[in-house]
Amino acid sequence: MMRNGLLFDTLNPTLTPKPPERTPYLDFEPPVVRSEDPLEQAAILFHQENPHVLREIARVCLTEARRGKKRWSINAAFEVVRYNHRIATTGEPYKLSNNHRAFYARWLMRDIPELDGFFVIKPRGHEEEDEE
Repeated sequence: MMRNGLLFDTLNPTLTPKPPERTPYLDFEPPVVRSEDPLEQAAILFHQENPHVLREIARVCLTEARRGKKRWSINAAFEVVRYNHRIATTGEPYKLSNNHRAFYARWLMRDIPELDGFFVIKPRGHEEEDEE
């Protein structure tokens, strides 16, 4: 049931945001840019095997943004998902690798306008060079 643009779960009477619009990473197709970074390659592979993780992190972040937060921590979002859902994943034994956090933050800010600028991120090595 919809109320004020939010989904209302009758079993759990809390308001949750509508799922984000379709984006390249949320409804994963091959990555827009082929990365030479092994950490990013691992994050992309993890995402290909577990697209539900990014959707859940996006849902948690959108909930916080719609509650009025202007900035938040991707670390906090990962921990909320870990705690609330004990989310099932495929692949490595560490279900949500901390190595993927920066990539998820960049993907979310790139693909969901409501989350643009939501996380404070450090420039990556090639981004620092590009700015000079």
